[in-house]
Amino acid sequence: MSARNKPAIEAHALSKEYRLGETHRDWLADAAALLRGRAVQRSAPTILRALDEVNFTVAEGEVFGIIGANGAGKSTLLKLLAGITDPTSGRAILRGRIASLLEVGTGFHPELTGRENVFLNGAILGMLQREIREEYDRIVEFSGLEAFMDTPVKRYSSGMQVRLAFAVAAHLRPEILLIDEVLAVGDIEFQHKCLGAMKEVAGGGRTVLFVSHNMAAVSSLCHRALLLRQGRQVAIGPTDEVIQTYIQSTADTHAQDAAGFVALHERKPLLAHSPVIIRAARMVNEHGEAVTAVRMGETLRVDVRVEQLNQFPSAVVGVTVRSVFDQKIIHFNTAMAGGFGSARRGAKEIVRLEIPELPLMAGAYSLDLLVFEPGVRLIDRVDGALTCDVIEADWYGHGYRGEAREGLIAVRGECRIAVREEN
Repeated sequence: MSARNKPAIEAHALSKEYRLGETHRDWLADAAALLRGRAVQRSAPTILRALDEVNFTVAEGEVFGIIGANGAGKSTLLKLLAGITDPTSGRAILRGRIASLLEVGTGFHPELTGRENVFLNGAILGMLQREIREEYDRIVEFSGLEAFMDTPVKRYSSGMQVRLAFAVAAHLRPEILLIDEVLAVGDIEFQHKCLGAMKEVAGGGRTVLFVSHNMAAVSSLCHRALLLRQGRQVAIGPTDEVIQTYIQSTADTHAQDAAGFVALHERKPLLAHSPVIIRAARMVNEHGEAVTAVRMGETLRVDVRVEQLNQFPSAVVGVTVRSVFDQKIIHFNTAMAGGFGSARRGAKEIVRLEIPELPLMAGAYSLDLLVFEPGVRLIDRVDGALTCDVIEADWYGHGYRGEAREGLIAVRGECRIAVREEN
């Protein structure tokens, strides 16, 4: 394989271990004790395997996502690729100039001005001063920091540092761009600019590795993704498939009872002197049997086991459906259905919420449950109480089966030839 056709990034059995509880001071104390002829007694250190034999390749010009929960090893992986720290075993090969945005202030000298740091970063990337000057105005315009370019970076806020760092990284032509969750520091408008810039960077043939908890951004930007869990590689492949694997793997793992209810009571009350209302929940089919999936267009039925809800006569029970991108898609509550009317109430109840003809495209979703007094206060809430798989079906009646990548809401419509134009 010629160098031109080789991947931009290769990771081969990449691993990283850390010894917990050890400091340089410990080693100095040990050395001093040995010099004095004293025995050194120390318990075996705790080994944290932050990354465990991760393997993947990224093609030149590809935007590759890395996802996983906090502590999964995402930032460790990027630091190994950036050369900030060395792997314990395995190796990483990167072909091209690298720019990295791994944490606020990375690569900046705090005593230098914004202008001076732009030229310093360009020089580190191997660019000529003439090339940096050609991009300088675009960098300043993108960052929105015209008035602060002659101010030392140590006086910048974290948001200002991220703005300048991303503007530099995006415009100084690195072949490989490594981006951690630093974009979360910027405001919404700047995040949109950054996402647009990353698309342009990738469109120009450069390679991007993108770590984020924003599943919508990962889905829209990345061709493929890698899922890490506790340092191990769990899944790699098309982004939407990996995201669904991630969402399903974070489903509530509490044991279910014989009736299929998932216990939800192990948490503190939201209000002082208020009980935990929501105790358990399940999804059921038309026969009342516990399920974890529903077909497009069918009725979503959620049973919520509550206690002492009768102490709050004006309270309503609601369910919010969220996408894998953490977007609120649908909300339904008992008030929308007219409430409980004159039904006899008890200290322990099962409230059933039903959404007929569920208008969602096929995909993975999560359900939030809440109890609140409308316009007054939130009494109890459980985010991600249940996961729900919506399964594709011929809901439209013409053989077409929708999927989440086409959108989230399924709608019925009509089509016709409105005008036949003659040549």
